[in-house]
Amino acid sequence: MFFRTLFNPFTRIACFSTLFYGCVFLFLTAALQVGTSQELNRAALEETAERFFQHIVEEKPADSFQKFEMIDAMRSWIQTGKYKSVGKDLRQKYGAIGELQKKEIIQLAPQTRAVELFYSGKTKSFKIRVSFKENQIVGFHHFPWTDERSHGGTPIQLETPTGTLYGTLLTPEADKPVPIVLFLAGSGQTDRNYNQPTLHTDAFRMLAESLQQSGIASVRFDKRGVGASAETGADESKLRFEHYVEDAVRWIDFLSQENKYSKIIVLGHSEGSLVGMLACLQSEKVNGFISLCGAGRPIDEVLREQTSSAPKSVQDAFFPILDTWKQGKTVEKVPTELLSLARPSVQPYMISWMKYDPRSEIKKLTIPTLIVQGATDIQVSVADADKLSEANPKAKKVVIKDMNHVLKTCTATTALAQQSAYTNPKTPLHKDLVPCLTQFIAGIE
Repeated sequence: MFFRTLFNPFTRIACFSTLFYGCVFLFLTAALQVGTSQELNRAALEETAERFFQHIVEEKPADSFQKFEMIDAMRSWIQTGKYKSVGKDLRQKYGAIGELQKKEIIQLAPQTRAVELFYSGKTKSFKIRVSFKENQIVGFHHFPWTDERSHGGTPIQLETPTGTLYGTLLTPEADKPVPIVLFLAGSGQTDRNYNQPTLHTDAFRMLAESLQQSGIASVRFDKRGVGASAETGADESKLRFEHYVEDAVRWIDFLSQENKYSKIIVLGHSEGSLVGMLACLQSEKVNGFISLCGAGRPIDEVLREQTSSAPKSVQDAFFPILDTWKQGKTVEKVPTELLSLARPSVQPYMISWMKYDPRSEIKKLTIPTLIVQGATDIQVSVADADKLSEANPKAKKVVIKDMNHVLKTCTATTALAQQSAYTNPKTPLHKDLVPCLTQFIAGIE
């Protein structure tokens, strides 16, 4: 299973989207992983997506698209010939349309799935997304994609009772043991590089490479249900917050068996901050913890605040659901308009998440702790960092001016002003972030 953000400020979601700028931190809904009972349907969708893309790239005549089932808007796009510029656009942006590297199916909405086709380009790699509702094609887009093979690093994997987690190990050249940082990603379909279906930041990849240049190793991985680890955790109804914590502890144990690492530091970003706190409390093998843009309140409080400006009808429907979840109970009858937020299969995860208060957990930490927060973060506020700092006065708190949630430089706090940072992987990390982290790591005894 993997999560996505319903109210992403950089996608056009009709339902209340203008009321939830800055909610990328909150998943608010989960995407169903396609189950084994749907393998035939999966194969059919993949084949259709590939053929559709080939028709577009080869600029086949419009009447040859009649074999594809499409909504009227897509058929109009074909009939007007607008599709014929796609191939040229791809070649201009990515140098060439190379080989197909892999295929994935993601869930965009309760009834909308998409096939993603990953291609190697000459100068950059890209992915094609063909969206389906039932068997009809309802959308076509292309996005940049980070091909791990072009960035070095060593593939690394971790076996768990429910499947394999895949990641990337970066190690600096050194003749003595070096520190290693374990990255824990936040909510949403966030992969090892901090990319999602609608977001492309490459922030974790850039951060890992910068740490490597500073003599620090790192492991970043696709969490269960995401990217290469998609098959691990296919049933969202069975996922619990604790599963992410258990995975983090397993990674810590795995890394601790190597004598080439002088110390292990856990870095949790956004939701991963709370995951990291709990993992550090369960393992005696961690030497330091970094909370990067982590919330300082239980998720139900954050959700309630985020919906405080929504229409009263939304609050009247959603707040009682939050109250019931807080009591550890599921809700059988969910209003139709809230099914994508609170459908039965996602409720157990929400309940398991709500049990934890980041302030209570960080208070228990006795290892060196660093709290880093961006001043222009529109998803987690400086006030959250203050709450964490107040709960653990021994922790060092650093607020970085003009850094946003995806660790890039941004002086404004509107979604529109920050859009480029969320979608352009070429945008560099904030210049003060890496020095802040390396100084903290160097000071850990």
